[in-house]
Amino acid sequence: MEAKAIQLIQDTAVLAYAKPLNTFTPTLVLPSDQKIHSIEKFQAARSRFRGALATHSLLDFGNYVMEQSADTVASGFVDAEAMLCNVIFNLGNIKEPGHGDFTATLNLKKTAAFRALERAASTQFAQKDLSDWIEDWASNLQAIAADDTQIDLRKAASAIRSISIEQARKSEHVVGDLSSSRSAMDQIEAKSSEALPAEFLFTVEPYEGLQVQIIRLRVAVLTGGDRPMLRLRWIGEEQLREDLAQEFKDVVQQEVGGSAKLTIGSFNLG
Repeated sequence: MEAKAIQLIQDTAVLAYAKPLNTFTPTLVLPSDQKIHSIEKFQAARSRFRGALATHSLLDFGNYVMEQSADTVASGFVDAEAMLCNVIFNLGNIKEPGHGDFTATLNLKKTAAFRALERAASTQFAQKDLSDWIEDWASNLQAIAADDTQIDLRKAASAIRSISIEQARKSEHVVGDLSSSRSAMDQIEAKSSEALPAEFLFTVEPYEGLQVQIIRLRVAVLTGGDRPMLRLRWIGEEQLREDLAQEFKDVVQQEVGGSAKLTIGSFNLG
């Protein structure tokens, strides 16, 4: 008997004796490949609710979690470094595990001002570029002199544009009966016709929904090249990021209330 005929007989037998499998979601074994196929899509409604919400809005995330957790306490996992919280509504427990495919994810979005600050703290500026940056973000900035007095931002920008480099060389030659020595020292100094700012204070809401922060940026003039370059050193960056991570967890817990039990870390369903 040919292989095609044998296959036809097998398929006919499967069709003749096929019955719905004893699963919650209706399934059948079909001929040819004899794999299990779901026929849920042919029902009037799904067998169970599932889905995944993704949002940047802290308020909407909190409202959604409380609404969906009316009958049970969901499980939430907070990745503080990524500013991400994932809540699973049907995770279940060890004795009664759930499918874990009904979720809500909050990923806080950095504000435009905070992204501009991060870029500025990792950039070497030419004079005009930093002056332009100051003008662009004037509403967030305060310029501070070396004696802690405030400088008008327009004067601070003007001072940066007018930086000049002065170089002096000092040589010393000493001769003795049995020895001689020579030393030379180059002194390079950046000067401006205006008072140069020593620091900038940048007021910013780092992420939507978190508290406003005042970040200190120390001004450094780099004189090694043909023209002066400037850098803004972010003072206390690591500590601030740790504080933001803790604030994120606290704020999320406040928004979801008792609707979800939060744990620091990430969870893999496997």
